[in-house]
Amino acid sequence: MPIKKRRAQRMSPEQRREQILDSAVTLIVSRGLSSCTLEAVALQAKISKPLIYRYFPRLDDLFKALVGREYRYLRGRGLNILPRNVPFEEIIHRSTLRGLEYLYERGPIMRLLASDRSIAGLVKRQDRDERGVIADYFTKRCMEVYGFPQDVARVCAVMTANAPILSIRALKTNGISAQRAAEIWSAFTIGGNNALQSKFGKRGRKPRAKARPRAVSKSKAAARP
Repeated sequence: MPIKKRRAQRMSPEQRREQILDSAVTLIVSRGLSSCTLEAVALQAKISKPLIYRYFPRLDDLFKALVGREYRYLRGRGLNILPRNVPFEEIIHRSTLRGLEYLYERGPIMRLLASDRSIAGLVKRQDRDERGVIADYFTKRCMEVYGFPQDVARVCAVMTANAPILSIRALKTNGISAQRAAEIWSAFTIGGNNALQSKFGKRGRKPRAKARPRAVSKSKAAARP
């Protein structure tokens, strides 16, 4: 008796959409953005051309969906998933590690997408918004934990959030892992904050000395009733 072949399980629309996006990422990273067409993605995903056009009528639609998914993915590794009541120094370490791991794993796709003129503006807006949320959070926490004035807290938050993003390619070229980079950068950030606290933090400022009462001369004291 011949064995009947099982039909491949049909994907839900959500699963199919994710499969198409995954195939696009594989194609872009391996062959470059210029090689990414809807037809090439369909071939990579092993689906028909009419099917991919049903999900993404234009290539720009595919690119925009990729940008949105990458930032959702990054947001899923962000501050919103950290447990509450975690010490601030632990938050610095965990958020740094998660951000660096994302950039090590998926940074190339964002860099390649940003090189396309049609979506470069979208990538920049999304990136600005995401970094703004991070900077706002760390500005507020630095003011609370270290007693920094707002401008000092803002400088620390902005530079802490942006430095790793601009360093990824050099770190990877030098063979430094995301875990090691996160360990060093977290220690650098925490140490810097502690040092700044002695100069700018409210808790680090020396209280003003109370004015000593003036000594009253014996002649004035005798003249008093």
